[in-house]
Amino acid sequence: MPPGRRDILAGLALTSLYRPASAADYPTKDIHFIIPYASGGGFDGYVRSIIPALQASLPNPVQIIPDNVDGAAGAKAATQLNRARPDGTTISVLNIPGLLIVQQQGGSLGFNLENLTWISNLGTDYYGLIVPADSPLKTVADLQALSKQRPVKFTCVGPAGAAWAATRIAGELLGIRTQIIAGYKGTSDYVVAAVRGDGDAAICSLTAMSQFRAGNLIRVVATFQQHSSVPGAEDASSLNQPDLAQIVQLRPVAGPPKLPAPIVDCLAGALAQAVRDPKVVAWAKANEANLDVTTPAQTTAALQQQTRFIERWKDLLRPA
Repeated sequence: MPPGRRDILAGLALTSLYRPASAADYPTKDIHFIIPYASGGGFDGYVRSIIPALQASLPNPVQIIPDNVDGAAGAKAATQLNRARPDGTTISVLNIPGLLIVQQQGGSLGFNLENLTWISNLGTDYYGLIVPADSPLKTVADLQALSKQRPVKFTCVGPAGAAWAATRIAGELLGIRTQIIAGYKGTSDYVVAAVRGDGDAAICSLTAMSQFRAGNLIRVVATFQQHSSVPGAEDASSLNQPDLAQIVQLRPVAGPPKLPAPIVDCLAGALAQAVRDPKVVAWAKANEANLDVTTPAQTTAALQQQTRFIERWKDLLRPA
């Protein structure tokens, strides 16, 4: 039996409830911005610093609500994003390469990074190798020499973390035999642990180490930049290890699968405008944060590059 007029009208009404907003009227509802870790960390700082300027940059006045979704090394947040409606009311910042490693290791996952809609990248953080300020280890050569006697102890998070991968890959590139002392909840925890002597050294992002440098608690032995931004520190060029510069922390912003292009463009444009806000610029300078957003296409390309890089090291990154 063909559908009657009432059935057709009911179907149209149902369709309108789930039809995504167009560029002309987006946004009309508050936007939930998922943060994949507990409050107080680096991802939390990035998102909360930019929210006021992002709200002001949107074409319509709505609230952007930060939602901390902690758990499973960011996989819980990625799963929630993957299941959200593609209407622009849910976006998330994600940990790359951390989630690439989680996905590479398999298991029961509720997300697929290839299906998410990439909007922008909030910034690219380079890593560095640090030791306590009073450590007798002052150069990479010192660490290499020690590793010939015993493994060098690096404090770190668990195997699903980006810092764990950075430590494993950097140790291999630099010829440093490593022993990872894991189990710390976050970057600040494992850097403090290194400072108090739980380990010999640690590897973390330049942004995360800034407060410890300001307090003269650590010495930066090397940065993984092509040319170090830290005076006196070795770098990828001086160490003749260009692959060190590929060990980075990306903070891409994504939407659910099949997020319409007009909404993606609106959000990408608003993010690009927000990072130029004077208050956001001041926050980034104070925290040594590399806030430099990219277009959706550039973000997708960066994700693909990181996927290839992590794939090269998949055997090394398998948990013991």
